[in-house]
Amino acid sequence: MDSASCVQEDEMINRVKRLTCEPRDASHLRIVLLTSGGHFAGCVFDGNSIVAHKTFHRYVVRAKAGKRQSGKDATGKVAHSAGSSLRRYNEAALKKEVQELIVSWKSYFDSCVCAFIYAPSKNRQMLFDGDKTQSVIQACDIRSVPLTVHRPTLKEAKRVYSNLTQLHYEMECSTTDETLPHGESVTSVERSEGKKKEVAVDNEESISNLSVSLELLNKNEEVTIPLSKEETTPLHEAAKSGNAQLTLELLEQGLDPCIFDARGKTPYLLASDKEVRNAFRRFMALNLDKWDWHAADVPSALTKEMEESQAAKQAEKDAKKKARAKELKKLKKAREKEEKEKEKEKAKAQASQSQTSMGQMANRTTSVPGLKPKHQTPQQILIAKEEERQRKLAEEREKRAAAAERRLAALAAQSAGTSGAAAAAANSVQKAAPDDNSCSCCFTSLAGKVPFHRYNYKYCSTTCMHLHSEMLQDD
Repeated sequence: MDSASCVQEDEMINRVKRLTCEPRDASHLRIVLLTSGGHFAGCVFDGNSIVAHKTFHRYVVRAKAGKRQSGKDATGKVAHSAGSSLRRYNEAALKKEVQELIVSWKSYFDSCVCAFIYAPSKNRQMLFDGDKTQSVIQACDIRSVPLTVHRPTLKEAKRVYSNLTQLHYEMECSTTDETLPHGESVTSVERSEGKKKEVAVDNEESISNLSVSLELLNKNEEVTIPLSKEETTPLHEAAKSGNAQLTLELLEQGLDPCIFDARGKTPYLLASDKEVRNAFRRFMALNLDKWDWHAADVPSALTKEMEESQAAKQAEKDAKKKARAKELKKLKKAREKEEKEKEKEKAKAQASQSQTSMGQMANRTTSVPGLKPKHQTPQQILIAKEEERQRKLAEEREKRAAAAERRLAALAAQSAGTSGAAAAAANSVQKAAPDDNSCSCCFTSLAGKVPFHRYNYKYCSTTCMHLHSEMLQDD
């Protein structure tokens, strides 16, 4: 790197001096805002003290889905379940709560030196989507968090602030960091010449010890590196990354598996891969007395015999599972075959039953005149309709013929001039005259029927009514 891009030692000392001279009257605040996965944590710090803090949590991510509901909806596949509706509501409610909190912290932002914000991907919309919140946040210096951030909680916000406000320095030949006291809790930066000499001697001794240990590691010799009880070691990183081979090599080189990291966890507890955990257990089986394995949280040793027995048991389980699946598949096929055969037999029985019932109905209709069968073919229906139409036409022709005969008889009676003929005609007319309970045209009885009325006449049907009107017109 160029010398211009590096901070010089004098500039760094001046910065530390300015930090120590800052007043603690809420005029030089620092704010930490963390949000991710439905979690929000916000803290206002004045030096080492917390002025205000607030956390929120809402159910916005479906378990094992890995996305917020708004991200799922943006893909075009909109879900309509109760859970999706609840997640949409919670997302809007969380956004509203966070924005209201930022607006209520306006006084803190006005006197804030800088604000550290962690809001990956679309979580930034929660903070900057709004005129009020955007104006409040942008009033101070906004900086991103250059660290790995876990779930946003109050404890995580404190850890992030603690790491951001610590000063680390490295010597030229050193590969480890030494943490100075908190930058804002330093009371004096200037030291006496005697103290400077002591620090220089201590640094030279630590550098010489570290160089010796590095030479021994390069020669693949076992050596115990003196480390603090709360420090992240390469063994922690290897176990966390899931590299079993590197983990085993580091254990063989002599790295202590009992050391705790900043979160109080041993390398074994950070291992999320089963093969990495087995590497710790295998090394424990070969070196039972080397480390305090109970303090390293390693549960038990793993020998070759145990691995072989576990592999045999797993193979037996897999074989039984495979045989069971094969048997279930056969049973399923046999059941499906039986169901198909039953369905075929049932269909055949229904077809034969319908044929026999149709035959019986046909026999009944042929034996009883005027009775129509329930199940008829289209040709039979057309023939029946044609027969019904012919029958009605025949009845109408008969009625018309009877009316014509009556008209002829009336004309003959009128042509006769004698009184005897007139009397006979009158008698015949009186005999043919209808009474109140008979049709005026065909003289059929109207008992039990609703007659058709036209003027003072009664008819049994509309045909008789039309015929009688024609007769009256002719007369």
